[in-house]
Amino acid sequence: MGSRIQKGELGSLINIHWFPLASQGNVYSMSKLCSPSGVNRILVASLKRRIYSCEYHRVNDDVLRPLVKELLFTYIPNGAEIISIDAFNKQPHDEEFTIGITIIKPSGEGTVERYLNIYSETAGDGESGETSIETIAQNCLSMELTYTPYLLYHTLICDREIGEEIVWLISGNDNQIHMIREDKLTHGYVESRIDKYFPELINLQALVLGISVYYYQDNKMRLTAIGCECGLVRVTQVDVESSKVVKEWVLRYDRPVSSVQIFSRYNSVPCDFIRTEGVGGKREDPPILDILIVNAINSTIVFMDVLRSGMKNQAILPSLEATDCTLSSCIADINMDSVNEILLGTYSQEVFVFSFSSQNSSWTLLDKRKFDAPVHSMCYLDLTGDGMKELVVLTQRGVYILQHDQIKVNRLLEERMKELTIRLSKSSQDQET
Repeated sequence: MGSRIQKGELGSLINIHWFPLASQGNVYSMSKLCSPSGVNRILVASLKRRIYSCEYHRVNDDVLRPLVKELLFTYIPNGAEIISIDAFNKQPHDEEFTIGITIIKPSGEGTVERYLNIYSETAGDGESGETSIETIAQNCLSMELTYTPYLLYHTLICDREIGEEIVWLISGNDNQIHMIREDKLTHGYVESRIDKYFPELINLQALVLGISVYYYQDNKMRLTAIGCECGLVRVTQVDVESSKVVKEWVLRYDRPVSSVQIFSRYNSVPCDFIRTEGVGGKREDPPILDILIVNAINSTIVFMDVLRSGMKNQAILPSLEATDCTLSSCIADINMDSVNEILLGTYSQEVFVFSFSSQNSSWTLLDKRKFDAPVHSMCYLDLTGDGMKELVVLTQRGVYILQHDQIKVNRLLEERMKELTIRLSKSSQDQET
C-alpha cells in the first residue's frame, strides 16, 4: 500500500502511560510476553530484585486502564542483583509461559554466586484453567552457574526425533555461549552441548553482548549473528537438518558491538479473508534479510539482503552527532508503510528512527525523540489489545508506553480501505473479461 503516516512518527506518538523503577535496570532488563488470548504484557526488572509487569485491562467495555504490579518471584534472595530477564510462550495456541531470570549474589570472602532461575506453569493446573503470572512467579527451578551471565536469549532448536523445542542461550564472562534446555525425564533444566545444534556458536573466545537467530524456509535454514564486546561480529548461515555451516562471515570493529538484529526488510501481514490476485505482497524465497550491526561508539551499519549479497552490500546509518553511545535497537514498522524501520536508543537520552529509501537504497534519519534518561531497551507490541502496536521504551528511570495518534490511524485506514476497494473492483472486472 502506498499511503502511510507521514514524517514525524515519534512526535505523533502519544505517551499514554509511564511508571518509575525502584532502581535502574540495564539493556537486558525488559522482555515481552505475548498471550494467544490477546492480553500481552511486558516484564521489567530493576537491578535491586524488583520486577514489574504491565498490561492493559478494559473497564466498563470502553475504558482501557494500565495495570502495573510488582511480581514477587521466589528464589531471588536479599542482596541479589538481576542481570537479565527473558520470557516466551511455549506454544502459540496455549497459555504455557516460561520466564528466565539470571541473578548474581555476593557471598563471603569476595566471591559471587550466580544463578539462572526458570519459572513456568502450564495452563489448566489451577482451578480457573488459566495461567496466572503470580502463580508462575512462585514455581521456580534454579540452576547454579559457573560463570557470570550477561545476555539471556531464547530460540528454537529443530530435532528430527523431538521436533521443535525452545531453549535458552546465555552468554557468559567465560567467553562462551551456554545452551540450557528442559530435561523432560527429571522435569528440570540442564546445560546441554551446544555444538550439536549451534555449531556457529562454539569457539568464540569473546564476550557476546548480542545474539540474533532467524529461521527461514520452513525452519530448514538458519541465519545467526553475534556481536561481541571486543568488536567481533560473526554471521553464519546454517543448514538446520544437517547442522552444518553453509557460509560464515567474520568482521572485526575497534569498539564494542552492543546490539545485532537480523530482520526482514518488509513487514507483511497475511490477510486470509482476501484471495485476490495482486493483493498483498509476494513471498520471497529466500526472504530479503538485512542485518543491523550497532557499534556502541562508531557508526551503525546495515548489511543489505545478506542471503543474496553476503556481507558485501553495506549501508552506514547517518551519524548521530550529539550521541556518545548507542545502547539498544528495535526493528518496527513504526510508520505503517509495510517496510521496517530501525530504532536506536542512546545514552544521550534519545530515540532515533531510520527509514529505508528504495529509490536510492539508503537509510535516512526519519525522526527522533528526547526522553528523561538513557534509553536501555525498546519493544514494539500490541499492549492495549486494540490491534495496533505500541512502542515501549525502557529508560534508566522508568518505562514509557507510546501509542499512535488515533485520528491519524483512522485517516490512514480510510485511505487504505479506499485503495483496497479500487484494487478489488479492478481485479473482479479483469476476471470477468
